[in-house]
Amino acid sequence: MRLRFNKEAEGRLKNSSFCINEFPYKLSSNSVLEIGMGKGKMLSELALLHPEISYIGLEKYSTPALSALKKIEDKQLTNMKILLGDAAKLSEYFLNKIKVIWLTFSDPWPKKRHYKRRLLYKTFLEQYKNLLDKDGVVYFKSDNEQLYYFGLEQLKEFNAKIIYQTEDFHHCDFPIENILTDYEKKFKEQNKNIYFIAFKF
Repeated sequence: MRLRFNKEAEGRLKNSSFCINEFPYKLSSNSVLEIGMGKGKMLSELALLHPEISYIGLEKYSTPALSALKKIEDKQLTNMKILLGDAAKLSEYFLNKIKVIWLTFSDPWPKKRHYKRRLLYKTFLEQYKNLLDKDGVVYFKSDNEQLYYFGLEQLKEFNAKIIYQTEDFHHCDFPIENILTDYEKKFKEQNKNIYFIAFKF
């Protein structure tokens, strides 16, 4: 699933009208953010299905983000933007509040000394809380059991409200429109369980 590094990717993204380059960025009232967008499969398909919603994909690495830009151009989307940045700086990026945040197949940072880098660690939860509107929700999905249970512990300590949790997302009855990411498609073909949490503050 890894892409060969493209040294021209960052420059092309920065010069695209689909890339957010000025901060803080003013969000529309019905925005959805995916953190760790990767190549943008899930977000671009959602944007195509729901032109009335604004979608933003945050991605740290320029090469996969360039693949997402190509999807935007190929699908002629007008309601999706890319933000090349770091989730640790989320509080610096946006004005206004957001409706939905997706955390999709985040790096689990399995070594104990790296636990503060996990996207369900309390410092990230604080940023999500500040960014979400009063009815906003965060959706987490992952193939990593350790990250799932770490997240549940962090959410409990943070006094977040867990709306739903499951160790088998693809065979649950939670009412949500789920579009598979590239990783998720591969894991589903392998009959690998997907862990899911929906939570709010």
